[in-house]
Formats: sequence, structure tokens, C-alpha cells
Amino acid sequence: MELAKDGLNGGTTAQDAEGTEAARQVIPSPDAMTATSIPADLSTAALRRCTALATRARADLLTRGRHDAAAQLAALLEEMGSWEASHLVDPDPTMVVLAAAALQDLADRLPVPAPAGLEERIELVLAVLHAVMDRGRVGATA
Repeated sequence: MELAKDGLNGGTTAQDAEGTEAARQVIPSPDAMTATSIPADLSTAALRRCTALATRARADLLTRGRHDAAAQLAALLEEMGSWEASHLVDPDPTMVVLAAAALQDLADRLPVPAPAGLEERIELVLAVLHAVMDRGRVGATA
């Protein structure tokens, strides 16, 4: 099965490999999942996207007037900030560390004032990621 969307903005439609819809399975958005477990496939996708956007945002913030990635990252961090470390079910440990490192790197280079309340959102998500690293087999800190 392949996913038609990334699952971060309202759900994901599952499709079979031939491209026809075998079953419509809507995966709840992160807002709906905050009270329940967040499966590894969704957390890993969000962490990958977070890592990529944080890296792009760092480059964009060096260029005056370019803040597309920072705005996208702020929206993603808003969703991820509602996560609780205890609700993440076996997140990919490598992606946890990479996302935390990318966010920390971005936080260290944010201009003052940071666009779209990015600094506070980064701190909130970093706290979640550090809690995940502390509780699990991930021994690195970012």
C-alpha cells in the first residue's frame, strides 16, 4: 500500500500499488490523536518533514524575505507541539535525533524576532523529542 498524502494535514488515503483505491482508510489527524497513541509511521513521517523543513528554514532565514519553509515548519510544529512523548509508539530513533538536531540548529540561528512565534514552537517540540530520547533507547541528545 502507498499513501496518497503525508498524513499530517487532515488524514491519509490508503491506495494499493496498482494505483486504484482498494480501501479508503482515513488516518486521523494529529489533533485527533493527541489523546491516543501516535503510530510510528505517522510520527516518522512528521519527524522527516520536520527535519527537512528545519533545514530549509535555516537556509531561507539567511535570505531576506524568504520565509516559506519557516511558515510551513511553524504549522507542523504547532501540530507536533500537541504531542506527548508517552503517546508516541516506537518512533524511529534516528529521526527523533535528526529532527531534534535540525530544530536545535535552527533555534541557534533564528533572527530576533523569530518569524511566526517559531522560537516558542521549537522549544516545545524539542522538549517532547528530548523526553522521547530520555525514555527510550536513544542515548544521544541534541
